Amino acid sequence: MARIKLGPVVTDIAGSIGCMTIQRNRYGLTMRAKPLPIIHFTASQYIVRRNIVTIQKAWQALSDAKRLQWSRFLDYSGQSIKHDKNVKLSGHLLYLKYQMYRLLAGFPLLVDLAYIPPPTPRAVVGFTVEGIVMQLEIDLEVNDAQEFFLFSISNPRTQAQAISRQGIRHMFITPSTGTVFNIADSYINAFGVLPSAPSWCHYSILTFSVLAPVYTGVTLGKYIVEL
Repeated sequence: MARIKLGPVVTDIAGSIGCMTIQRNRYGLTMRAKPLPIIHFTASQYIVRRNIVTIQKAWQALSDAKRLQWSRFLDYSGQSIKHDKNVKLSGHLLYLKYQMYRLLAGFPLLVDLAYIPPPTPRAVVGFTVEGIVMQLEIDLEVNDAQEFFLFSISNPRTQAQAISRQGIRHMFITPSTGTVFNIADSYINAFGVLPSAPSWCHYSILTFSVLAPVYTGVTLGKYIVEL
C-alpha cells in the first residue's frame, strides 16, 4: 500500500485509476489494489443463464425464413418494448423472451408458430398451507396442451403493505391441467420455510399460449394464506 502526499497543485484525489483505487482514511490518502466484487449466483440465475445460451444457439441455427417468420409474427401480435408501446419487439427479442418463459415452465422450445388469440388471464383465488403442503388455486382451469402460466410469490407481508414485485420469487409448477397446484417445494427452495397462516403474500401471474408466442399482461396482487 502506498501513501500519497498532496502538494500545492493537487489538493485532493479520489477514485480508481486502472487497477488501483485511491481513498481517504484516518491516515490520509492511500492507494491500493482495486478490490474485485465477490459475485454470488443463485440457482435461479444459473438456470436463466443456461437457458439464454440454449435459446441463442437455437436462434443461430434457424434458417433465414424461420427468423423472418418470427419477425413477421409481430405484425399480427403487435408486441412492443416495455417502455414504449409504439416500438415493436424485434423477432430476435420475441424469440428470446417467449422461449425463455417456455423453458422456465418446463416446456421445450417452440418450433412452429400458430396465429391464435392471446390466452385468458388467470387470477389467484386462494393460498392454503397444511403441514408440508402449500397449494395455489386459480380462477380458471389451465389446459396444459394449450396454455401454461408463470407464478411468483413473496414471503409473508403485512396486510397494509402496498403490492410490490420486490422480493417475489418464481415458483416452478409442473405443467398440468387443473386449477389447484402444489407450490410447497418451490416455496421452501426460495424462502426456506412455508408461511404460517394467516399471513399475506404478494404475487404475480402471467399466462402464455403453448402454440404461439402470445401471452397476457402480468397480474399483480396480494392474497391471504389460510389453513
